[in-house]
Amino acid sequence: MEENQASPHKPWLSSYDEWVPATMDYPEIRLDQLLADSAAKHPEQQAIVFGARVGSRVLDAALSYQQLDQAVNQLATSLQQLGVGRGDRVAIIMPNCPQFVIAFYGILRAGGIAVPCNFLYSASELEHQLADAGAEIAIVLSPYYPRVHSIRSGAGLRHVIVTNIKEYFPPLLRLLFTLTKEKKGGHRTVLASPDDFWFESLLAAPRTVPKPIQTNPQDTACLLYTGGTTGVPKGAQLTHHNLVSNAVAGLAWSGAQQANEVTIGALPLFHSYGMTSVMNMSVAGALTMVLIPDPRDILH
Repeated sequence: MEENQASPHKPWLSSYDEWVPATMDYPEIRLDQLLADSAAKHPEQQAIVFGARVGSRVLDAALSYQQLDQAVNQLATSLQQLGVGRGDRVAIIMPNCPQFVIAFYGILRAGGIAVPCNFLYSASELEHQLADAGAEIAIVLSPYYPRVHSIRSGAGLRHVIVTNIKEYFPPLLRLLFTLTKEKKGGHRTVLASPDDFWFESLLAAPRTVPKPIQTNPQDTACLLYTGGTTGVPKGAQLTHHNLVSNAVAGLAWSGAQQANEVTIGALPLFHSYGMTSVMNMSVAGALTMVLIPDPRDILH
């Protein structure tokens, strides 16, 4: 890492904040190793805070970095048992919630490639993206399960893993949600195929460690699709090295103190900016993510 010193050949360095280095060394590791490192160094640090306002009270719960890393291991093992290996694509269709982070890093730890999708897409838009990516498994929030199930044949899906938003709510909020909003909001569903699974049950399996995968930092970690404003959305291949470099550099530029900052996660994690500035930077620095599924609720 080189100190920030402006020169006639690099005049832009004079515009850098004093804590920003002129150059950086980026670790040659897989992206999910950032999570393992943060969990090892700061196991009790809050990784994710998630909840909602009920009247004048905010009801929330937190996952520590140790708990997050354990959940990622559990999901990775289950995905491997479903046949996910090096280079296999797994889609994620959900808003910002703990399950998104667990799914993203669990896919990588299993050796797969994460394919985050815009959960607002229509059935036909999702079908195109899933088929184009070659995803054979999708991890979805329950309100979107009927839409995904309707296009599973055309998209080529073998399995759909379904999660309910309330799974990481604190007990009182979970009860209130079940009684008042779950059915009305379309969150209550039943599995329509014997090939589908509940996210919660996969994480409840006996604790194991996923099989190590022989991959390297230049392998693709994520297929992130463009917005399609000028044509059909196209998948951009992002390597582990790309995403690690973005997270480490972004953390340095932000000036955030290791394990001592909070990130408000209103930007969608399925978008490149949210993925890097909210999720991956937080994981790299052991920061706390306050995840907000609906950005309209940010003031609450």
